Amino acid sequence: MADIKRAYQQCEEITKTHAPTCYQAFTFLPLKRRQAACAVYAFCHTAITIDDKDELSALERDAEQCLAGTYEENHFLWAALADAFRQFALEAEPFREFIAGIHENNEKTRFETLDELLMFAYQTGSTAGLMLLPILTKRNKEKLRQAAVSLGLAIQLTRMLRDAGKDYRRKKRICFPQQAMRQFGYTEDDFCNETVNKAFVSTWEYVAFEAEAYAEECFDAMSLFPRYSQSSVKAAAYLYKAVLDKIRAEHYEVFTKNMTLTEEEADAILQQLKKNPGSL
Repeated sequence: MADIKRAYQQCEEITKTHAPTCYQAFTFLPLKRRQAACAVYAFCHTAITIDDKDELSALERDAEQCLAGTYEENHFLWAALADAFRQFALEAEPFREFIAGIHENNEKTRFETLDELLMFAYQTGSTAGLMLLPILTKRNKEKLRQAAVSLGLAIQLTRMLRDAGKDYRRKKRICFPQQAMRQFGYTEDDFCNETVNKAFVSTWEYVAFEAEAYAEECFDAMSLFPRYSQSSVKAAAYLYKAVLDKIRAEHYEVFTKNMTLTEEEADAILQQLKKNPGSL
């Protein structure tokens, strides 16, 4: 089996590289919980970047063996994830839901309604929140389940709004509900031509409103999280809210600009949270 310390380091590198905002939020966790959280993210990243159905099915088989404790190959991801399962009694079902969601949605490029978009965000975002929940708390899991779902929705919707141009270029996926586009007069041709106009802003804000509302639902339950994870959850919510604010400040230029927070922007938020956790 892969050396467990090295396995966690590799998961941490994946998280730092591909989800710096998540990693910055994870830094508030105690070491073992941070390592486990990075293992969960590395799993999510590995699965969601697979486009080939056969390759995804192979990963699904490996995941099932890992969940059953029968995986014997020397691969860092499954070594780290198996260790996280043993330490924190992670639930298997969210992992299965996540992979099933990728199978179902890998070729999905349009969302007719907001409900369709929210289902996609649940399958690829809220399930990740549920994977992480046993790492974030030992108690109140049932009470905090909806908070994990809501934060996952908020983060995934924000990512889709941030990466609208990149997702379209990679998968021809349009992140706006078709109904909302018709309501505000924004067309598919406008999106394909990377047009940012009043109709685009209205459609974008329609989805952003949902993201911010779900983040507020998580905030309502914040006091139920234990002290060792509360700052991490807050950091995730504040950092992704800051992404939406950055996009607004940059005049919604998501097609042409990288809207990921810079290290300096994220650090300013995190430093304020560390100095006064209730100030943001």
